[in-house]
Amino acid sequence: MVDIFLDAHFQVDGEQADMRQRKPLGKEEQRKPLGLAELGVFRLVWTYAEKKAGDVKIRRKSRAAVDGSPKAAAADVIGQTYANCVDQTAARLFYAITAAENLLIYGADVKNAFAEAPPPDQNFYIKPDRAFNNWWENCLGNPPLAPDEVITGQRAFQGHPEAPRLWEKYSDKILRQIGFKPTTHEPCLYSGIIDNERVLLMKQVDDFALSAPSERIANLVYDAIDEHITFPIKRLGLATLFNGLDVDQTAEHIKISAESFLDKIMENHLAKWIKHAHELKNMPTPLPTVPAFLKGFLSSEGDRLENGQPDPVYQREAERESQLPSSYRSALGECTYAMATCRPDIAHAVVKLSQFSVCPHKLHYSGLKHLLKYLYHTKSDGLYFWRETANPLLTKKDRPRINSNRNDLLWKQRREFGPTELNGSADSDWGTCPKTRRSFSGMIIRMAGGTIAYKTRLQSVIAQSSTEAELMAANDAGKMILYIRSILWDLGIPQLAATVIGEDNDACTAIGNAQKPTPRTKHVDIKQRAIADWIERDLLKLERVDTSVNLSDQMTKLLSRILFHRHNDYILGHVPPGYTRAYKEYFGTGLKVDLNTGDKNPTTSADKRLANSLAARWDYICLYS
Repeated sequence: MVDIFLDAHFQVDGEQADMRQRKPLGKEEQRKPLGLAELGVFRLVWTYAEKKAGDVKIRRKSRAAVDGSPKAAAADVIGQTYANCVDQTAARLFYAITAAENLLIYGADVKNAFAEAPPPDQNFYIKPDRAFNNWWENCLGNPPLAPDEVITGQRAFQGHPEAPRLWEKYSDKILRQIGFKPTTHEPCLYSGIIDNERVLLMKQVDDFALSAPSERIANLVYDAIDEHITFPIKRLGLATLFNGLDVDQTAEHIKISAESFLDKIMENHLAKWIKHAHELKNMPTPLPTVPAFLKGFLSSEGDRLENGQPDPVYQREAERESQLPSSYRSALGECTYAMATCRPDIAHAVVKLSQFSVCPHKLHYSGLKHLLKYLYHTKSDGLYFWRETANPLLTKKDRPRINSNRNDLLWKQRREFGPTELNGSADSDWGTCPKTRRSFSGMIIRMAGGTIAYKTRLQSVIAQSSTEAELMAANDAGKMILYIRSILWDLGIPQLAATVIGEDNDACTAIGNAQKPTPRTKHVDIKQRAIADWIERDLLKLERVDTSVNLSDQMTKLLSRILFHRHNDYILGHVPPGYTRAYKEYFGTGLKVDLNTGDKNPTTSADKRLANSLAARWDYICLYS
């Protein structure tokens, strides 16, 4: 039998395909006659890609895989096919812990990962194609295969429905053998002790991100993995890109952003309309803050058909889509990826635009274009997680820009937390949907000075009071906090005290903390008793905060420019947390020192309010001119 390890690739010049010779691993080949459907014969398919990292020349690659799609109907798969991928919340938590513990992230990539895993329980066979026959005869020197012969697969193969799960189980076995232990609720996060040093590992299929105090410890881990696989693991050094996100490791903080992704999607938009559009100036917001726009944005509807004819009042959707290089839904999907990974500042705008994806109005197209312009002008922004002390192994870079004036941040009214201390906030906007009268829920969960979990959603039922809507939002935040506390417990970072959830509704905090009933909340029995039970068990604590400093307020409604950036500077981690030196340098003096420029006479609040007013008028001109 022959274990198939195809590693074909195009040369850099792209003139011809170069098949690397791989010696067959195993005994002599076993040949099976075609014509038996129950054998599970898969046909070979080839995938081609061009990869470019930074300024490196484009590298063309081709890969052999089997066609395991349902349309092929090559075999009846009897095994499980589900394979875990790291959750975005868990990924952000990994970066936050890395910063809080002052570790370094080293990347690695497993070559031919699926071919390292054992085969599925059900035998499968591969029908050779011309490229395979050429490799079989010319590279390996074997006799030609007959047209009615197939090759037995002795390892998992890319394209087979069970291959991802087989590799996940095999890689999990390897990591356990070398001393790692996964968390219960996030199987892609591991922790362990290597050479008396604590390390963390995040796995995304065949990509590894390892948090370690030094490169020596990281190499010890990767050396141990190499002992269990055929091809040496590819070591990438300090991670700069992982799972599609840019990772910037500095002496004071770790930043994750979607800049590379946004550069890629903006190429078409930039060529077609962004370069001709008005620039967003002076602290932009995801959607225009002009009251007239907001009123029409929430109440307008797109094209309606009356008696089979289009409504003449509105422009046709096709005409509006011609202004974009893609459809409304496609462009919104691009924004959704950035939002789900590292851009909580656009979360509410994306959800509001998604409500009109079936039948958008011209105002919704204007709002979507404004959001794309906002992402283009802030593409380098992302989430910041702060180290307690500067890491001497890394270079010190510029600190993130704080858009708000120091006094506008209301920093004296905010409670500070430690680097590994979990904290959150919840809020709702009661009856804000003009069509359904349902409320919006929002939550923010933070650690290490940055946001690790966030959500904005339209509640599934109609709340009959603002207290009921706030209870639903607090319940959502409580469930997420319990999930994160469980992961932190498994990673050796137990939360000994109850996690604080900031709430700006007195009735909600009274019901949760004191279990004080009211006549208007008797029908919300389950959510009320759930949050009260978690508080009774000292897992959570609802703490009254003012609306002006409730970060979740941004997740429930479209805010004015000053309020948006007041919250956003904290949500994205622009404002350093209290345990850092940067915080003491900014807030620890009576002088008004600008953290970004060092200017001791920054713009006053009155000047900034005037500038914001002018910027709002400029947004109005851009939209309606």
